[in-house]
Amino acid sequence: MDASRAYDRDLLMGIADFNKIHNKFTFFFSSPKYIGSENQQQLVRRVTAWNPDGILSGELDGFKSFIRLKVPLIIFPHTRLYKNQINVWGDNKGIGEMAARYLLSKGFKHFAFLGFKDFQWSLERQEGYEAVLANAGFAVNSYVYNDAVLWERLSENLLQWLDTLEKPCAIFSATDELNVHLLEAAKNLEAKVPDDFSILGVDNDVMLCEMASPPLSSIAHSARQAGFLAAQTLCKWIESGERPDSDIVIYPDAVVKRRSTNALAVEDEQMRTALHYIVNTASSEDISVDDVVNVTTLSRRILEKRFQKSINSTIMEEIKKVRIERIKFLLTNSNLTLQQIAGELNFKSLDNVTRYFKQYTGLRPLEYRAKHKER
Repeated sequence: MDASRAYDRDLLMGIADFNKIHNKFTFFFSSPKYIGSENQQQLVRRVTAWNPDGILSGELDGFKSFIRLKVPLIIFPHTRLYKNQINVWGDNKGIGEMAARYLLSKGFKHFAFLGFKDFQWSLERQEGYEAVLANAGFAVNSYVYNDAVLWERLSENLLQWLDTLEKPCAIFSATDELNVHLLEAAKNLEAKVPDDFSILGVDNDVMLCEMASPPLSSIAHSARQAGFLAAQTLCKWIESGERPDSDIVIYPDAVVKRRSTNALAVEDEQMRTALHYIVNTASSEDISVDDVVNVTTLSRRILEKRFQKSINSTIMEEIKKVRIERIKFLLTNSNLTLQQIAGELNFKSLDNVTRYFKQYTGLRPLEYRAKHKER
């Protein structure tokens, strides 16, 4: 597997989590790149000669010889699904749908997609994204990368594409790596991110996303849990002889919001004022609908109508979204107790935060933490 990518590392960590408990696996390592890359076919021959009981593997060169071994095999594909095999595969349409719904909620009217031509997962993400936006009445301007363009020259090509997009524009990229080039192209065009282009990726590669300027928003998914499940499934398959019924699916988790999408594309000045107040206040204060109305010059009735018309939501729903996302962030990225989290958001009691969170997510806060926090 490609340990240089966050997605593959998360899968590997899930397998390692399982192995720490059960000690079932031998890991075959390639040589470090500073020594010299090991021939992948050579690695496949090593594994084949070892005559394993079962295999978890990515798409190495020559890995199809694993299929001929007739042992339990679970594949982590990076190009396409393999028919008649057990694959670990993302709910890519669901990822695209999540991206579209998130960017729609920001009030955008212009949308774009950046992806790959030859990867099924990218095409599926594009399909899910475009379907939701088409249903909402919007078209998508897409740029699909192929290897006829050198990776190092991608930024130059993207600059020409960005110059054709109507601003402000929300851009969803199939993976975080593409957004590194996208940011460079936007900078060379002297465009502002997120004001001119709001940028969202996938994989939540923390190193890439946090090193970027501005930091990149990204959709996180349950790859680590899927790695654990793949290891568990393979062991059961080996021990029982019963082949799994279906592929192992990696579901999108949540949008990890950073500054690359910290913009609201609404033309209505009163709406912008209200939304800006919610985004910047609701994460730390228990604000009411009346508090939001008071920062505008509109009546509550008129402002509610504008929320419905502009972003198909209510004032209270937007307040809840911000507060729930903040609770999720603190549950998964800190060791704060629930009492401390309630204090951070100025809830009046612990019962209030528990009831509030469960009503929105279906889970109690500590159940959510147990399910989503990194082991």
